[in-house]
Amino acid sequence: MNGHLSPWRTEQGRAALRNWMTLLARGEGDIADFARDVVAGRAQPQDLLYSAYLDERTVASLHQAVDDWHALPADQQQAAITAAGETTEAQIAALAAAEVTEPARRTAPPADDRDDPGDGIGPILRRW
Repeated sequence: MNGHLSPWRTEQGRAALRNWMTLLARGEGDIADFARDVVAGRAQPQDLLYSAYLDERTVASLHQAVDDWHALPADQQQAAITAAGETTEAQIAALAAAEVTEPARRTAPPADDRDDPGDGIGPILRRW
């Protein structure tokens, strides 16, 4: 980051992340369940990297996205990297400006059926 503060760690970035999690929490599935835990204060966004929140299909699709990235020609990777700062800033600005209300609360918290071996690595990083 060249000594610069991550745009997600700014006030606007934190607002964007809250809104993003709130929007995701409205959905269904493991990502929505995770987002609901974040919105409720039971998890932090970075927990996704170190905990077994996601089911195997979601993790497999993330691994496929990484493989797809690695399969891109170097010039396409470089173009995406070059545009990443502007793209991220635009996404943060749009999310932070969105008027988002919290999703309806469930009457009971979701069951904790995550299969975490307790190794501190998490399923996303375990592959590598």
